[in-house]
Amino acid sequence: MSIGKDWDEEYINNLKEFDKHIKESTVTLNYEFITEHYFEMYEVALNAGTIMPYRFNTIGLAYKGHDHDRPTKFNNFDPKVKERLEKTYAKRTELQYKYADPNSNQKERYEEFLDKEIYDFIEEFPQFKEIIIQE
Repeated sequence: MSIGKDWDEEYINNLKEFDKHIKESTVTLNYEFITEHYFEMYEVALNAGTIMPYRFNTIGLAYKGHDHDRPTKFNNFDPKVKERLEKTYAKRTELQYKYADPNSNQKERYEEFLDKEIYDFIEEFPQFKEIIIQE
């Protein structure tokens, strides 16, 4: 499997290399699957009131296709979905501050925050379970 033509392969390869140095993380991301399904996942998640895992934040920056070609159709969020998104973003911000503390346990940071978001995402959307490489 390879990265699609609308994605910056060098950027994705740099992310893969960076991931090798996250020693405390138990998750190996499957960037080929993620880039193939990125906008579908983004749309499904936000329309459900769920945010994408934090480790996906920089993946979107590798998209080099035209913005108007992005295959997403966002529904108008009903108030309950919007409220859920706002609460989730607030909780993530709280956790980021907690784990940004230099005295915080780095292993705990990844297991309870970064990796947990990915596992929670897969639990909510099992159709995207291939976002991680099972070793």
